[in-house]
Amino acid sequence: MAGRALTASTVAAEYRISELDYVRAMQLFGRPTARQRLAYAASALVLAGLVLFAGPLVAGMATGGLIGGGAGYLIVRRLISPALARRHYRRYKAMHDPFTVELAAEGVRFRTPDATGLLPWDKMLKWRQDADYVLIYPMPRLFHIVPKAVAGQGFDVQALTDRLRAELGEPV
Repeated sequence: MAGRALTASTVAAEYRISELDYVRAMQLFGRPTARQRLAYAASALVLAGLVLFAGPLVAGMATGGLIGGGAGYLIVRRLISPALARRHYRRYKAMHDPFTVELAAEGVRFRTPDATGLLPWDKMLKWRQDADYVLIYPMPRLFHIVPKAVAGQGFDVQALTDRLRAELGEPV
């Protein structure tokens, strides 16, 4: 769909990413995909089966695996990842600068005080969204953060997500 005409307004919006924005975007980035959730659920079912039907030694180890795995996941997701994200934000000086985003027929244009770049639709790998942010990935672990609050400046977030959906498919 690379040649599809863009019908949305090309209003540019300026925004800043706060520390809280960065932490929340990193939590969205780290949210398990459907495939990962399926793998976690399958592992938990296998361990639960061992707890219920295996001998006492194996059942004890499986119980430890369930408790340790669940606790480890929650500790990393709720404590360690947000702490690291806050630290990264404080050290990532360019993230403190204002950003400008603009929807264009050929892609999404981003500007900072130091650079301007166009991310063409065919160079985007995937995207994610939640109620507050759209993450656009040009690489598996690199993404641009677009806060949905830019809609208040006239930026058409719905047109962005519609175009991402048309070009890349559903968000991951």
